[in-house]
Amino acid sequence: MPIYDYKGDCGHRFEKLVASWRTPNPACPACGSATQRIPSRIARIGGAVAPDSYDSAPTSWEGLGGGNKDAITHWRRKVEERRSFEERHPEHLTRREAIASHEGVFEGRALTYRELAERSAPSGNTSVGMAEASKARTQPPSPTPDA
Repeated sequence: MPIYDYKGDCGHRFEKLVASWRTPNPACPACGSATQRIPSRIARIGGAVAPDSYDSAPTSWEGLGGGNKDAITHWRRKVEERRSFEERHPEHLTRREAIASHEGVFEGRALTYRELAERSAPSGNTSVGMAEASKARTQPPSPTPDA
């Protein structure tokens, strides 16, 4: 017995286990109106899968096998698939920040230009902002007083 998705005239969506695909559509449980069968929200066999997000791509030279040609080609294709997907489906757009530095102390958490600008704003000097960001990443977290 298959499960089908239905939508009533009122807009209410529901699933119903029916005897076969030939079974007439049931009445809407919310308002009693006529219903129509709609495509399932979850693909049970096969179906479309969104390409991997940008977050899954390597962010360093070492992550690309030291510049391995096949690895670079593979990830370039993956990123292009994602870009094309986001152009067709803007609701899945991934917000990306420009990276100012991702090596050394910034390897675990990259320094974005937004963070650099925020840290540099009070002094007006990017070198001071970079030093503050570096210091924030190398200092151990301050201990919290025991309650």
